Amino acid sequence: MAKVSVDVPDSLKQKIEETAQEKDYKSPSEYIRHALRQQLERDEEIDIELLYRYINLQKEEELDKAKDIDQVREELT
Repeated sequence: MAKVSVDVPDSLKQKIEETAQEKDYKSPSEYIRHALRQQLERDEEIDIELLYRYINLQKEEELDKAKDIDQVREELT
């Protein structure tokens, strides 16, 4: 398994440790991995929704075609 290191403020570290313990995670690392997976899934769902919105707008308003998801985000936000 790859290792990633992140610096966080002491208050956030404490909150992570408390939440991991309250929710019965084996360790703070396990809680962080779970939270990251959930966020990545949400981000992917948002990207798909943005793409559908863009396609519908493109059909309605004949918008220029975007080359990537960042351009779609830019046009829709």
